[in-house]
Amino acid sequence: MNNKVFGMTFAAIMGSALLFFGVANAGAAVVDKWIFPTEKFGDHTYIGTTNVSNMDVASAMAQFSGTAESFRASSELLVTYQDATAKYPLNNANILLEETAARAQTGVQNTFVFDLQEQTTKKFLVANFQAAEFSNIEVERITMKLEQALESGLAQTHVTISDDSLAVDRETVSEVVFPQGSTGEGAAAVISAIDEIQIAPGAKFSFLEFLGQLPPTGATDKELTKIASAIYAAVLETNFTVDERSIGTSIPKNIPVGQEAAINRSLGVDLVFTNPNASSFTLNTELTGDSLIASLSGFPLVYDYALQTSGKETVEPRLIKQYSAFVTAGKAVDEEGSEGIRIHVNRSVISDGNELELESISTDFYPPVNRVEIYPLETEPVSVESVPGTNGSETPDGETEEGLTEGGQVPADSSGEGAGDQPAGDGSSTGNSENKQDPEGNEKHTENPGTDGDAKSSEPVYDKGGNLVNP
Repeated sequence: MNNKVFGMTFAAIMGSALLFFGVANAGAAVVDKWIFPTEKFGDHTYIGTTNVSNMDVASAMAQFSGTAESFRASSELLVTYQDATAKYPLNNANILLEETAARAQTGVQNTFVFDLQEQTTKKFLVANFQAAEFSNIEVERITMKLEQALESGLAQTHVTISDDSLAVDRETVSEVVFPQGSTGEGAAAVISAIDEIQIAPGAKFSFLEFLGQLPPTGATDKELTKIASAIYAAVLETNFTVDERSIGTSIPKNIPVGQEAAINRSLGVDLVFTNPNASSFTLNTELTGDSLIASLSGFPLVYDYALQTSGKETVEPRLIKQYSAFVTAGKAVDEEGSEGIRIHVNRSVISDGNELELESISTDFYPPVNRVEIYPLETEPVSVESVPGTNGSETPDGETEEGLTEGGQVPADSSGEGAGDQPAGDGSSTGNSENKQDPEGNEKHTENPGTDGDAKSSEPVYDKGGNLVNP
């Protein structure tokens, strides 16, 4: 080999060696910077509540090595379906750290990626919400919804799964049947208009507002009270809340005591209730033969609800004696009188036949209609006493009746129908009245013949609580 060739070969070998040596010593930095750069999060970067600003991905992930265990030990996932809430078991919950790092963006608040087992979800739903049947597709969707809810990493997470997107069969959750009797065309039109009304999640339903959207039907307040009462009774068999409801002044006919919901358009007396669920319900009303049926349908409720009445108390009428020159012997009965009622209305919450809760709804009070008798003027007058021959203890003058806490009495019909007004006690006699007291303090009522009499002042008056304010 001549010197020229040898020199060229040697130079080539030395150049390669120097290049290899340079790469070996400086190549690590070059590779890290240009070929395999080390990823770092920028300023103001958080994963959950942990600040990972200016940390490389590997170091940041190391911060969360014990996060899954800590999360399972200290966190709660509360799941609500309709009217029930249960705690989801997190013992099999995992945090996917690699997926969390891959999805994290620099300079912002990031969340964790959770993994829940569908089998755990299925067992949880069956154990706690037996009223509904969840398909495998729904179990998968609910599992994903729970995973997304957990991403914020809060100590307690609350998720409602029973919105209208849930693919669960709907059913009738409550139904009541009232005897309707003869029904006018106006009432029938209202019943038909109400049928199939949707009560949206969290929405209120006002009976009067609904009527205001209809053309005039000619239905009386008495007929509307019957319809509203059937709806009210159906509402009490669900977890719906009652916002406004009143009763009339007299015990209703063909409406069970405790289930009346009086309607009086002139006074603005309304029935208002709210759907507290995350899903919608359908209100149905129909006439079948002589019966009025009201029902609510939607996703099945977990608990059963039952209307209960208790503490029924009969309030005896009092005897009001009036005196008139037109009665010459014996007595005339101007008003036969009738008993009053006080009753407590409750709603029972039941699970598997066991009562979980007893909710007080109202105390309804219907005052008695007092008996009015008219005597000749020469009879010694005693104006007010207990009705002879009635059951119960005598009501002394000045006694205050304990009253209800809800459900004030109002006329059921502005036209006078079903209003239950107590008799004025005028009778058919005449005479200006003069009230006096005898030596024992009893009120006496006498009349001067020849002029119209007014005995209203001797009528007892009750407030909305059922308290006797004018004995």
